[in-house]
Amino acid sequence: MATPKTMTFLKKSFGPRFTLTEIAGDASTRRFYRIRSGRRSAVLIDHPERLDPSSPFFSNLRVLRSIGAPVPALIGHRRASGLVLVEDFGDVTLQKHLAATRPRAATGSARRLLYRKACDLIVLLQAKGAGALRPGDFGAQNALDRERFLFELDHFHRHFLLGLREASLDKAEIAVLRDFYNRLAAGCDRLRRVYCHRDFQARNLMVQRGGLRLIDFQDARMGPYTYDAASLLRDSSLDLPEDLVQEMASYLARTLGVSEDEFRRDMDLMALQRNVKDLGTFGYMATVRGRPDYLAYVPRTIRHIRRTLLKTHAFHDHYPVLERFILASA
Repeated sequence: MATPKTMTFLKKSFGPRFTLTEIAGDASTRRFYRIRSGRRSAVLIDHPERLDPSSPFFSNLRVLRSIGAPVPALIGHRRASGLVLVEDFGDVTLQKHLAATRPRAATGSARRLLYRKACDLIVLLQAKGAGALRPGDFGAQNALDRERFLFELDHFHRHFLLGLREASLDKAEIAVLRDFYNRLAAGCDRLRRVYCHRDFQARNLMVQRGGLRLIDFQDARMGPYTYDAASLLRDSSLDLPEDLVQEMASYLARTLGVSEDEFRRDMDLMALQRNVKDLGTFGYMATVRGRPDYLAYVPRTIRHIRRTLLKTHAFHDHYPVLERFILASA
C-alpha cells in the first residue's frame, strides 16, 4: 500500500486525480506501481532504502542514457524516500511477447529480428559503456569478478543444495563442489571485462513499437564479455530453439571480432556460472521469501546446466557429484 509520502509525491507530478496500481516486480525488495492520469502514465519504483545521487540506479541511468541505450526517461524522484518515477514502457516483455506469438510466427524472422536487436544492445554496452563510466560510478567500483562469482555460488550452495534440496553432503562431496565453484569462478574471471547490464534477460527487455527497451539496469557493472550473451541466450525463464541460440552467438562473435569457437566456449562457461547462480536465486525465493512460483524455472535451468556440462571437459572429474546433487530431479 502506498504511503502518505508517496501519495504526496505523486500529486506533485500528476495533480490530485490519478490512479495507482501495483504491478508485478522482480526478485528484489522493490515495489512497482503504474500511475495513470488521463492519457499520461508512468511507473513508480519504490526502493526500500534511501537513494543517493551516486546510487546504482542513478549512476547507471546516466551511463546508459549517455551512450544512447533505450532506457526510460526519468520523470521525477524523491531520493530520501527511495521513490523514482520513470517513463512507462508498457507490460509486454520480450518473454511475454514470445509466449503470446503464434508458434509458427514465433520461430520465424520476427523473433530473429528481435534477438538481433537485443544482441545489438549488448554490442552497444560493450562498445561505449566503459568509456562513459566515471571513477565514482557504481559500475566502475563494482565488478562481476571471482569474488562475486564465489559469493553467488555459495548462495546457490546454501539456498538450493542445503535449503531447497536438503542435501546431505559428506566431506569428500563438499570438497568436490568447492573445487567446482573455485574453478568455475576463476575461469569466468579470466574473461575480458566490459560494461554489462547483468540481468540481460527476456523479462528485462520491453517490446515497444517493434523495438526493444531496457529496464532493471541498476546492477550494471564491469564483467565478462559473454555475461550478457549468456543471460540472454541461456535464459532460465525461457526456452529458445538451439538454432536461434547458435545464430545469435555467431552474430555476436562476428560483431565483436572474436572467433566463433572462442565465443561459444566463453559463453558456455559464463552460462554455467549464471545458471547455477539462478538455481540459488530460485531456492532462496522459494524457501526464504515464500515464492514457490520460482521453482517452475528449475527444470529448464537444470537442462541448461546439463547441456553445458556435457559440451565441456573442464569439469569432467566433478560430473558424478554434480549429477547427483544438481542435475538429479527434485
